[in-house]
Formats: sequence, structure tokens, C-alpha cells
Amino acid sequence: MLPTAPAEVPHDVTDVLLWRMAMRVTADHQPDPHRRGRCGNLRCVHEVYPCPPLRDAQRAQDVARRPRRFLSGRAQVPAVAVVAQTFVGWFRPTRPAPAVSRSAPMRHPVTAAVRLAA
Repeated sequence: MLPTAPAEVPHDVTDVLLWRMAMRVTADHQPDPHRRGRCGNLRCVHEVYPCPPLRDAQRAQDVARRPRRFLSGRAQVPAVAVVAQTFVGWFRPTRPAPAVSRSAPMRHPVTAAVRLAA
């Protein structure tokens, strides 16, 4: 059974997708009202309640709600000029490029292969 409206995500949830999936599995794996101590989901017919998927979903909810760890204080960002000096000469070639003679006609590789095959 799909919920009609998505549940409101708590403010301490850091992984919304994992939390929503865990809530969906939790809703699908409720205790069977006719068989005491058993899961009501058809995939868990012979499983004792709480079934393994429900226990996994409960762990996923805990993981999704862990607070993010932020360091106190401000980040130390170096000045742009200092960082730019690090990359001076970064794209220069290590050896000079060979000189290309423009006087000689350039041969097309496919034409040369056809001539060799003939």
C-alpha cells in the first residue's frame, strides 16, 4: 500500500532517500493481526516479528538520522594570487614540439594504405 502523501522529513535526517526507503519498508512490514508474533508481509510469512527486513529498515533509519559532523570555526582559504602562483607554467611543454615542414605534401593515411594494397 502506497502512502497518499510523502511523510514530512524530520530536520535531523541527513540522507532523505535512505530515510524514505526505510519508512516504506517499515510500513510494509507490520505485525500480522491474525498470527501473533509474525510479520504481516507476504514475503516474510514464516518470519518472527520483527523480521530481518524490518530490522534492516530500523538500522537504515538510524543511519539516515545521524547528525553531520561540522568542524567549528572558519575554513582557512588562501588568497587567489597565492594559489594561482602554484600553477604558473603548469601547461608548458617539457620539451619543444618538433617542427613540421609545410612544404612537403601531406599524405592521407587511407590513400597510402590503398596504394600499398594495390
